[in-house]
Amino acid sequence: MNRPYQVLLVEDDPLIAKTLAMSLRYEGFELSLAATVREAFDALAERRFDMAMLDVGLPDGSGIDLCRDLRARDAGLPILMLSARTDEATAVAGIEGGADDYIRKPYGLKELTARMLRLLPRQRQERQTAAFGPVRIDPQRREAHAGDVVLQLGKKEFDILLLLVRAQGDAVTREQILDMFDDSSAIYDRTIDSHLSHLRKKLKDAGAAVRISAIYGVGYRMEAP
Repeated sequence: MNRPYQVLLVEDDPLIAKTLAMSLRYEGFELSLAATVREAFDALAERRFDMAMLDVGLPDGSGIDLCRDLRARDAGLPILMLSARTDEATAVAGIEGGADDYIRKPYGLKELTARMLRLLPRQRQERQTAAFGPVRIDPQRREAHAGDVVLQLGKKEFDILLLLVRAQGDAVTREQILDMFDDSSAIYDRTIDSHLSHLRKKLKDAGAAVRISAIYGVGYRMEAP
């Protein structure tokens, strides 16, 4: 890689923070450390990060609340929650708060690195504007346009449209759509058709010269004249 990935680690245990910073440096990451929510926001005001890793329990607040704030500021920032809490409720709260992944302590360095690298390629892609025909999508701002018309889309509608646009006319399978959504955004196979129906209507109402076609036994693709 051309430069180390810039990662903000919000962890109030200084031993864990320093150990991770040293260990991950050899894996191609450069960590900036914050021990509190306030320090995290100070760091974010000074620079842009490729990823944030947040402890759940912090001295001046909740890592889950911090996660919600970060997600509201930047929809494309990968967020990984780290916690010694093993209960399911906390993990679900973290994911529902906007985290892309949740890992319980203690964890191995190889597992942590693998989870980080899984999120980072998506982060680079999610910051790139995508377009197909008259449809333009800004993933970071979570904005979609059909020509000069702003499309008012639900979260899942937006994500499905982005997947179709990035495919550039190639087939997108139902499995690919399902795989886009983890436990934080459960989507069921029977609802895909409903989301696509809404998308088709909104594109038509916007006068977009595109259509979403079904491919029997495979999935869908976006077509433009």
